[in-house]
Amino acid sequence: MSTIRFVMIGGFLGAGKTTSIARLARMYQQRGHKVGIVTNDQATDLVDTHTLREQGFNVGEVPGACFCCNFNELTATVDRISAGERPDVILT
Repeated sequence: MSTIRFVMIGGFLGAGKTTSIARLARMYQQRGHKVGIVTNDQATDLVDTHTLREQGFNVGEVPGACFCCNFNELTATVDRISAGERPDVILT
């Protein structure tokens, strides 16, 4: 079984993280790779999740806390995404 690449994107509010993730995901898909995405925010209803799902991406989310404060949920979400059609890369 091949290793899943894991790419984390960070930045300030409004910096373009979601836009960059969507563009990267499309680029990977155009090159024949399967992509999973994990979104994160302090809020519980993540707009980014809805936006990316509307674009057809396989998206999991970790709401209500940052990844560093909720690492177990991050790993569980990655496991859920990987249980279906195993991605070649996960963007977050």
